[in-house]
Amino acid sequence: DRSFLDSGVRWIIDFKTGWHEGSDSAEFLNNEMERYRTQLESYGKLVEALDQRPIKLGLYFPLMKGWREWSYERSVSA
Repeated sequence: DRSFLDSGVRWIIDFKTGWHEGSDSAEFLNNEMERYRTQLESYGKLVEALDQRPIKLGLYFPLMKGWREWSYERSVSA
């Protein structure tokens, strides 16, 4: 997993080394995004207490060049 700043946005990226051999890689990536959403959202919750910049979350499968991203929605109390 990695975190970095780009153009004023804090990114939190989860790198996955898995591979999908099925025919519908887009559906696989969408399912994996939902599978790991809770994990990445918990990272966002930790980071929002330390960093007031916008937070984006990403899931990256470099072996299949697969990418999914979404914005972290800050807690009301943050």
